[in-house]
Amino acid sequence: MDVRLAIAVAAGGSMLAACRGNVPIAPYTSADSYLAAPNVSPRRNEFPPTPSGVHLNLVFNYLVRDLHREIGLIDVVWGSRSPYPTQVVNQSYTPFERDDPFGPNHSLQWWKRHHPDWIEYRCNRKSVAFEFDEPNVPFDIANPAVRAYQQSASVDPALAEGYRGIDFDNLELGNYWHRCGHFSTDGKWMQQYSGADSDPRYTRDVLAWAQSTFAYIHRYSPTATMSINFSYDSNFSMDENDALATQTDELLDEGGFTNYGSKGHNVTTPQEWRRIVGMIRWVQANGGCYMENGEEAALSKDITQPERLWVVANYLLNRDDCTYVWMSGFTQSGQQDYGRILLYPEYKLAVGKPTGAAQQSGNAWKRPYSGGLALVNPSEQGVIVPLHGDYVDENGKKYSGSIQLAKTSGQILLKR
Repeated sequence: MDVRLAIAVAAGGSMLAACRGNVPIAPYTSADSYLAAPNVSPRRNEFPPTPSGVHLNLVFNYLVRDLHREIGLIDVVWGSRSPYPTQVVNQSYTPFERDDPFGPNHSLQWWKRHHPDWIEYRCNRKSVAFEFDEPNVPFDIANPAVRAYQQSASVDPALAEGYRGIDFDNLELGNYWHRCGHFSTDGKWMQQYSGADSDPRYTRDVLAWAQSTFAYIHRYSPTATMSINFSYDSNFSMDENDALATQTDELLDEGGFTNYGSKGHNVTTPQEWRRIVGMIRWVQANGGCYMENGEEAALSKDITQPERLWVVANYLLNRDDCTYVWMSGFTQSGQQDYGRILLYPEYKLAVGKPTGAAQQSGNAWKRPYSGGLALVNPSEQGVIVPLHGDYVDENGKKYSGSIQLAKTSGQILLKR
């Protein structure tokens, strides 16, 4: 799920020179027809409502021995290892564009024998467009037969087993793994993409895949849901970002407001912040649910209070009645610290229910709650925010009249 790896690989670009020849582009009119399919309305009523306080969406639970621990703590599990307990919305995990590591999962040689035309290559026509140094074969997502296979191998069995929804990982608008094309069953090269990071044809195929898969899951049953892992990509237009973000019932924003926990850049710039907030509001206006992921660069036990307040204050500022949050760091070995229950004191602050919309106050933003106030300063300068009433922060410090917020910081105040 670490999209930073994709960015690092995309920066290489050494294979792109071979893509510039006059190679015919393979026609895929089927993908165009999916773009014309009617939109599907998100099923937010299938998710637990979030009327007050902080609601949690656990990212994986493979390290939770007793899943009953989740009851009363966790509303939704993204990538659960079990459809039970039923008191929690458990979703089944699968990548969107490569062989499912938890499904049938065949070897490269198996795919070459049975479906050679499904395998995506880079522009040198030799290197398979593997992702994240994983051996899972990358699929031609524009091929309707591939989508049918994904449905029969990953979607249908999970929903039949009792999972409430399907989670699709690693959706991106950019061709960051430099897919270029595939070979036909008779060995003819079929070029689809230029191999460049930004390729309108690849972006269109991702949107077509999302739209058709979203419609399929909703046809499966009146309660089945879909979730995608996608974060705003500034290399693409607002319309393209919004189009992908709304082809789902729930959007997992893994990058969130912490840039995947990037060291030295674990808070968004003001421009990044505005784009993310705009996407959240678009998702909510479309009826979708949103999950803010707050990944930090430190060990999970060492995430600082200011870092925690930045994540949770942004959640409170932008939440509606179907919004969740999760926060974690990295392990000693440098892996994402997913899969276990991590609880922080900010989750228990008695802020109550939102009593109004977010309002701008100079360069900062604030939102009133029945039990307090959520404050976010996304700017790169400190600001003073006027207060109406008496408040106290989680450390017991009292505020009256105003509060000074440091640059790119969040604060949660409780009424005195």
